[in-house]
Amino acid sequence: MKTVAILLVLLLIAAVVAVMVRKHFSSDKGGSWVVPGIAGRLQKLEVLYGRSLEDATSQYVERRFRQFMVGLGLLFLLGVGVLLLPEEEKSSGQISRPAAGEDAAGIRVRLTDGESATEFVLNVGSRHMTEEEFGIAADTAAAGLEAEILGGNQSLDHITEDLVFPDKDSRGLLEISWDTDTLTVISRNGTVRRDELEEPCEVTIKAELTDGIRTRQVDISATVLPKKYTETKVERVQRELSELEEESRDTDNFLLPDAVDGVTVEEQRTTSIGMVCKVYPVLVLVAGVLFFLQGSREKEKLKQREERLQSVFYRFVKRLTLLVSAGESLRESLVTAAAVEERFLTPEVQYAVNRIQTGSTESGTYAELGRNIGLRPYIRLFSTISTVAPRGSSQLLNLLEQEVKDAEAETKEAARRKGEQASQKLLLPMILLLAVVVGVVLYPAVAGM
Repeated sequence: MKTVAILLVLLLIAAVVAVMVRKHFSSDKGGSWVVPGIAGRLQKLEVLYGRSLEDATSQYVERRFRQFMVGLGLLFLLGVGVLLLPEEEKSSGQISRPAAGEDAAGIRVRLTDGESATEFVLNVGSRHMTEEEFGIAADTAAAGLEAEILGGNQSLDHITEDLVFPDKDSRGLLEISWDTDTLTVISRNGTVRRDELEEPCEVTIKAELTDGIRTRQVDISATVLPKKYTETKVERVQRELSELEEESRDTDNFLLPDAVDGVTVEEQRTTSIGMVCKVYPVLVLVAGVLFFLQGSREKEKLKQREERLQSVFYRFVKRLTLLVSAGESLRESLVTAAAVEERFLTPEVQYAVNRIQTGSTESGTYAELGRNIGLRPYIRLFSTISTVAPRGSSQLLNLLEQEVKDAEAETKEAARRKGEQASQKLLLPMILLLAVVVGVVLYPAVAGM
């Protein structure tokens, strides 16, 4: 039922999304709050307008909508797959017993009489082995015991470290108990004692395999070496190679032998594949970091745009004021003054002037120009221009001169803040430089003590 409810919710979401697409993105609609938000962001990044902006917005919306619907469809198909799974059958009272050697399984049982009900956990043990199954399991376990008990030893005829005596065989079917004929050398838990040995001692290890009903004993012979026999064959070859290297130090080259006492010797060189294997994880990490950093590119571009437009605002409004006071028309003055920033400001201003020339109202176009740029100084400036421009150039010139004064004050304040930030960044290098100078001055005095 929960899966059905989830599917119904997904269908409802799909229906709501379809209605929203019809309402907000249909070509016969005048637009809504969704499209202007997307278009505004794209327009700031690429300075798009007109048909280009519409196409870019449509492509962006289509791509995001397609990704959303693909994800929704996958969730829906997954829910349908869950529904197609067979339902759990009602218990018939037939409890499957764990296979031989497996742990007991606990099942919940409910007991009901005429007055009350009680629940408890019944442990269902594993099935007993047949005679044939026990024989196979014992043969398999016995074949692997010698390798299992070695631990850190090289072989059973060269025991120098403690042995490992497991409680069960490798498959967990049989329990194992251990004993030895010389407990003073090898104990029942595998501990090896060599302190009092003078010569190698052969010990018979006895392993008893059982399934709880049947048993089988396996005898394993092991030779424990006294401490003077501790050196292994490989260790002996290592020592001999070191001695050969020391003896040949009066020559320019050391000739590595092909073999020593039957042990093959060869130089292990670092290959380019080995280097790639070491560098590969770093490359994967770097690729992952670069992938996630791509998500911040739009935000960084918007930040650079804002900083650039903020930095040229004072020059822009000052040039605009000088051109208007010289008698040029407002439109020509705007286009000429916008040349202080050709990437973002010039296209915006030129587009607004073209709209006015094709019949759009000046006040509405200038106000929209400020909103398209989206920064407070520009919004304030073009809002003033849209209000005052129709009244005459004298009043416009007075207001532009006031804007120049305000922009100059804001520019000085911004320069002051940047200076404070720069001084704070230089504080740490200055402290480090001071520490180095003090260290250089004090070192001769300290060294001469």
